[in-house]
Amino acid sequence: MNMVNEEKTVSVEEELDLGALSKEVDKFLEDLEKHIRISIIGSKAIDKLEDFTLDVGLKKTYLCAKNTEESYPILAKVIELFIKVYGATITMYPKGEKVCLELITPKRE
Repeated sequence: MNMVNEEKTVSVEEELDLGALSKEVDKFLEDLEKHIRISIIGSKAIDKLEDFTLDVGLKKTYLCAKNTEESYPILAKVIELFIKVYGATITMYPKGEKVCLELITPKRE
């Protein structure tokens, strides 16, 4: 008896619908960003920041704002709330004309 082994090559695209997976990840990150904006940072505080960016990722969140005297009390409040909610690790650093917070929650480390 002669047995022939046939190998079938299946690409990743065939196994997973990468478009659907990408949409799910995008939705997860959008929901997480909304949660951070509303409950942790607070919409009132965020409106007082000049020229800010918020980048929410799977492991870290970055909040950068224009480096002004008015920014520091607001960023201090963000730090206080983030630590209270997540027990987070936070790093503050300058980035050009901005000051940034790197926020890492224990759940996302």
